[in-house]
Amino acid sequence: MRNWILAAWVVVLLLLPVKVRCGSPRAACAIPPVPEETAPRYYYEYQPLGVTWLEILTRSNLPFYYSSGIESG
Repeated sequence: MRNWILAAWVVVLLLLPVKVRCGSPRAACAIPPVPEETAPRYYYEYQPLGVTWLEILTRSNLPFYYSSGIESG
């Protein structure tokens, strides 16, 4: 029974949503500001923590995320 509980916690941990700027760790993606604003804008994704860890290990952007958008600097 304890193994199932531990496995469930690991799955929940790996599926926790994490906000990642630029879609993957260590990526550069500043978008020029619109004329009304002075701050640059950035693309972001909410993706599972497990995917973020895989992106760090593989140094690539995996196309799996919960949602995405653009935010002001």
